Amino acid sequence: MRITGVTPAMGLPEGLLVILCRGFRPGLSSRVLLGDVEAPMVSASEDRVIVRLPESPKGLGLTLEAGDDVSPLFPFNLASRLAADLHPVSNPVVAPDGSLISTISGGRGQQVSQPLVRITRQGDVLPFNCEIMNPTGLAFSPDGQLYVTSRNDGTVLRYTDFERLEVVAEDLGVPCGIVFDSSGLLYVGDRTGTLYRIDHSGRREAFAILEPSIAAYHLAVDAQDRLYVTGPTFSMRDSLYRISGDGRVETLLEGLARPQGMAFLPDGDLLVTAGYRGSKGAFRYSLKDGTIGHLVTAPILVGLAIAGQDIYFATGSSIYRARIPGQDAVN
Repeated sequence: MRITGVTPAMGLPEGLLVILCRGFRPGLSSRVLLGDVEAPMVSASEDRVIVRLPESPKGLGLTLEAGDDVSPLFPFNLASRLAADLHPVSNPVVAPDGSLISTISGGRGQQVSQPLVRITRQGDVLPFNCEIMNPTGLAFSPDGQLYVTSRNDGTVLRYTDFERLEVVAEDLGVPCGIVFDSSGLLYVGDRTGTLYRIDHSGRREAFAILEPSIAAYHLAVDAQDRLYVTGPTFSMRDSLYRISGDGRVETLLEGLARPQGMAFLPDGDLLVTAGYRGSKGAFRYSLKDGTIGHLVTAPILVGLAIAGQDIYFATGSSIYRARIPGQDAVN
């Protein structure tokens, strides 16, 4: 009995994983272990088992058990929880010092005492002493300053040196996603339907118009400074958009369910959090040939961030961390 493969290659707790195998004997005495923690079986046959991934701090690999028969260990990349009791509503961001910035955003109109936090690589959660109501989108400018959108009052704020908050743009509707291009131009997604571009002097222009989102726009920029946008709508199936520098909107992919955060992998492919064709988690979209593949199984994700070979995932309350599949682990 042995495991021959898994799909997808990476997962978070509560994600559904397909295990391909040979010689498994489903029954009362059979089980699947991730490390030393049992993974509940959803369905099983001799050559295919579906499990729901558990929390498993030592879960470096999978084994099958059937009576006294135990399969060899099969490596698996399970993300580990880095921090909990948060409220991310968009991508977290990696600070210049390598720590992660995320939010405890709160419900609309709710003032949280410590709405922004810094998360160290060891998982320590350090709150900032600042007052922002409903912080939503986060982005670092090319000069290393943190910019934050407030979906409560329609503003973009700059948190200069993590000491001083100042408004840099206002009257932006319900601003959610935020991203800078390589020249320092700032893009902001107002979920009521407008994407704004803001220059270095603070002058704004309506850059593009999309269908309103029921939750938030999420933005990313590629190496050619093209803008990528997702956002859940009232439709059962949503799209991934790309917008050129002159504001031309192109639909790249349709059929996504509740697409949210995005980030670019080191090889240039785009990672999108969504549901797609019955699966949930994060999907690798190739900009070269338009193919899409399920890379990460997970419950609904709201955002992600990539720094080197580390990848961070944001759920509605926690941040998880893992290595990008195929990369050598580091301390």
